[in-house]
Amino acid sequence: MPLTRADIAAQAHQLQVEGYGLYLASNGPVLAELETTPFGEALTTLDFLERSGTGSEGWSVADLMRVYNVLNATAFGEKGIPLQNWVMIDLGLLPSAFLLVTLPLARARAAADEARGYASERARTGQVLGAVLAEAERLGYAGPIPVAGYCAAPTPVPGGWVGWSLCSAIPGLGTTTKGLGLEVYRAQTLTGVAQFTDQAIRVHRKFGRMQIVSAVLDLHPVPHTLVYRTDVFSDDAERTPSTWMDSRDLEFQRAMQAKIDGGASRYYVLSPGFVDNRVPILEVTE
Repeated sequence: MPLTRADIAAQAHQLQVEGYGLYLASNGPVLAELETTPFGEALTTLDFLERSGTGSEGWSVADLMRVYNVLNATAFGEKGIPLQNWVMIDLGLLPSAFLLVTLPLARARAAADEARGYASERARTGQVLGAVLAEAERLGYAGPIPVAGYCAAPTPVPGGWVGWSLCSAIPGLGTTTKGLGLEVYRAQTLTGVAQFTDQAIRVHRKFGRMQIVSAVLDLHPVPHTLVYRTDVFSDDAERTPSTWMDSRDLEFQRAMQAKIDGGASRYYVLSPGFVDNRVPILEVTE
């Protein structure tokens, strides 16, 4: 079934019930233009430019974002595209806002020790949260620990945003984090970059059918990268895939690109997005 706003609302409420914190980090003028109570869930807003910017317990917003930077950089480090501090500021905190999901320090430590799921998921949670907690300790930071985050960049297209930073240390948080962020931005369409080989495509696919704008993006440093566009929370009737593409099949991806370039076909990623290294593709001929 397609994901709805009601689904994200219920998930966000449950996170608050379970003791997670929901923060929105940006600066005053931008925060004033965003939806700070998505689905009726109040977010704690943080202005990173305020010199007195501290949380209720005396922790600094700057240190929170330094710790978040390690979360993001560690999560994307295996791909070779760790988040740089200046990118976080220039492309995130100044023109947009980061939606952060956090845990209290003690609970974050427990989550690192008690990671659940498959062995690979447990190892990844331990690695990412371990790096995050090490940075918090280095800084002497005892505030909320970011365990997931999302950011998208505004475009001149009304309601059009470009997603560029979804990360999570704990399996299952990515979908809610992205959904909350899109509601905060009031996004109508979302353009994004992903890899056919990445299971994260399952999360991106939950927000609507993904039209493949570019099936091959050689300019990107990670192989098998695509550009997609989604009408956020649009009606998404079930369809039968034209093919189940091997996610590593660059020849097929180049063939798709040739048809896109020639205006012969449009392509979409269908639900669930990624299964056993295969991606369900729908071809619509022009």
